[in-house]
Amino acid sequence: MDWLKRKNKYYDEIERWRKKIDKIDIKIVRLLNRRARYANEIGKIKQKLNLPIYSPERESQVIQNVMKHNYGPLSDMAIKRLYERIIDESRRLERESAELRGKNKIQAINVNSFSGKAMFDLLRKLVILLILIFLHIINSEFFLSNSPATKFVFIEVPKNSTFKQTVEILNSEGILKSKIIFYYTGKVLGFDRKVKAGRYIFIDNLPMAIVVKEITNPAYIISVSVTIPEGITARRIAGILKSKIGIDSTKFMQLVNSADFAQKLGIQANGLEGYLMPDTYIFVWGDDEEKVIEKMVSEFKKFYNDSLMGREKVVGLNTHQVVTLASIVEGEARFEDEKQRIAGVYFNRLKRKMPLEADPTIQYIIPDGPRRLFYKDLKIESPYNTYLNPGLPPGPVNNPGRSSILAVLYPEKNKFLYFVSDGSGRHVFSRTYDEHLKAVRRYRKALAERSERSKTNEKIK
Repeated sequence: MDWLKRKNKYYDEIERWRKKIDKIDIKIVRLLNRRARYANEIGKIKQKLNLPIYSPERESQVIQNVMKHNYGPLSDMAIKRLYERIIDESRRLERESAELRGKNKIQAINVNSFSGKAMFDLLRKLVILLILIFLHIINSEFFLSNSPATKFVFIEVPKNSTFKQTVEILNSEGILKSKIIFYYTGKVLGFDRKVKAGRYIFIDNLPMAIVVKEITNPAYIISVSVTIPEGITARRIAGILKSKIGIDSTKFMQLVNSADFAQKLGIQANGLEGYLMPDTYIFVWGDDEEKVIEKMVSEFKKFYNDSLMGREKVVGLNTHQVVTLASIVEGEARFEDEKQRIAGVYFNRLKRKMPLEADPTIQYIIPDGPRRLFYKDLKIESPYNTYLNPGLPPGPVNNPGRSSILAVLYPEKNKFLYFVSDGSGRHVFSRTYDEHLKAVRRYRKALAERSERSKTNEKIK
């Protein structure tokens, strides 16, 4: 049934192309008649000047000029034969007209009438011949497929590709039966301006009319599932999207860092870092960067509803501050059950006006992060350095997931002021600095023991 439906679509395509051919035929008839009239006018002038009708130099020039503009599929020899026949008939008509013009008006009218009928008959035959040749070429190259499909072929048409580049891509993958016919048909019929950038899947040996239909219809572009992990920066998101759907990562970052674009999307911030909601999205390859960002920000706004905004007064933060603190929580926590506790620790430090001393803010400002931090990193001058500056940084340091935002809006009430890794990905929480120092020493001891075991294992190997 699927093949029958597709076959019916092919017939519809054939009918559409035939209507276009009919229009071209009408134009050919008009142009040939116009040429005959112009040749007759030249004959009148020659007769007045007593010049010979036959001019071999001029006829040779006409044929050479026509052959220069022959781009196929007709051969130069075929063009030459066709125009020799047209010129012969034109010369005959000029001679007959000259003879008839020497007779009286009544005879001239009768002879010219007869002459016009003969010319029309010749032109009609020539048009039929041209139509038959053209139909044969178009039918065999554009609508029929004489070979069965043998494989699937993935095609990528990059953004801003010219029609010529697109034709080269299709031809290099064996999709086109005739690159020249496809190219010039596209120019004549105008579908060269309708090609859509994207990734496509074709079967080989398709009629070229079907190829045209698919590369000019965005419905045939392959959709791509893209997962954006929680807690990564906009720059890393740009890299993922460039790899998956071919966006311009530079343009993506320019939009993310644009305060005007953020305002346009309803985000009251100087940029969109933090508002690109992590999720799994379905994009179309070659999607516009602006549309991609709008989709991700739309997911954030859909999640961050009026109910969650009502919690801002409870925790004493505005939306931008909530997202900023959530990005820090996202960067610290590897386990979901620790997020609310970590958020509670940061709220405790904020109330006491203690520096947050959050490592994710340092990871954000180092050029080669994320990596292990060193003491020198904690001294980097930056408004994002929460070891040197009290309070929250100017903005988010990554794009937090939903659970981290909820953790900030619903933090655990506790008395902890410090936490440090226990070496397994979890954290040890402390109320006092002395307790924290003991936990830090245990963590460093565990790291040293792990390093020693690693060296021993290396020696054994």
